[in-house]
Amino acid sequence: MRRALCAGLGLLLALLGALSQARADELSDLEKSYAAYAARKYVDAEERLRALLNPTTGTLKDPDRVADARMYLGAVLLAEGRRADALAVFQRLLLDKEDYQPDPLRIPLEALDALIDVRSQIREKVRALQVEKARQQQDEQAKLEAEKQRAAARIAVLEKLAGEEIVIERNSRWIAVLPLGIGQFQNRQDALGWTFLVAESLLGAGSVVSAGLTLYNETNAQGALARNDSAQAGGYDKRAQSDWLADAAFFGGFVGVAIAGVAHAEATFVSEHAFVQKRPLPPLSLSPVVGPGGIGLVGRF
Repeated sequence: MRRALCAGLGLLLALLGALSQARADELSDLEKSYAAYAARKYVDAEERLRALLNPTTGTLKDPDRVADARMYLGAVLLAEGRRADALAVFQRLLLDKEDYQPDPLRIPLEALDALIDVRSQIREKVRALQVEKARQQQDEQAKLEAEKQRAAARIAVLEKLAGEEIVIERNSRWIAVLPLGIGQFQNRQDALGWTFLVAESLLGAGSVVSAGLTLYNETNAQGALARNDSAQAGGYDKRAQSDWLADAAFFGGFVGVAIAGVAHAEATFVSEHAFVQKRPLPPLSLSPVVGPGGIGLVGRF
């Protein structure tokens, strides 16, 4: 363990040393180029600076040093009488680093004036670039927000699907032949089910009450005959006959409505019903847990 730590520390120090050496080499090469310019060796200075600024083989990486190199190159081109090329270099410099400020002790007044002129000329262009950059950032932010919302919606749908299950209930033809609206309730025809249930219950209750009254009046009629009271016995007989007719009517109505309900339940029979219900929670022995390796199942013994 200690050896591995020492090896890692050594590698880090080596990388830092290499980075420091690279930066030192950048600064050294840039200073050599400036020295050639200061010595009025413009051809040599231009070659050195263009080599440093080459996007493929150039060694300059630091943005500030790249800007200095372009400033020196523009000054060299002005000294060679190539003003148009110098202005193009200054424009590239300011487009990449708008707030660049050269060292007035190292740059001649002609180059400073040319840089100021270019800055004034491209101010609108720079502003337009800034506006476009801000718009692109806003578009990127809007895309990120939209993607977050879509991801949240997908997660919500997945969570809902994971917490629900489809249950299929199969109906029975035998249940459909039962009276009192049971077939309608099985078919999820609740309104008709209640209609048949109430109607058959009332008719059945009427038939039971009428049958009871019939029996009551017949019993009283027999008692009156035993007492040789024919008049009272005749009254009870008439009431018993009326109650019997009512019983027959109620019972007939009950049978008719029951048959109609069964026929309707069979005609509109639904073989199965599907519905969504909450999925039951897993047992504690299979509870999901989050650990270093991600989500898993843990058993409890």
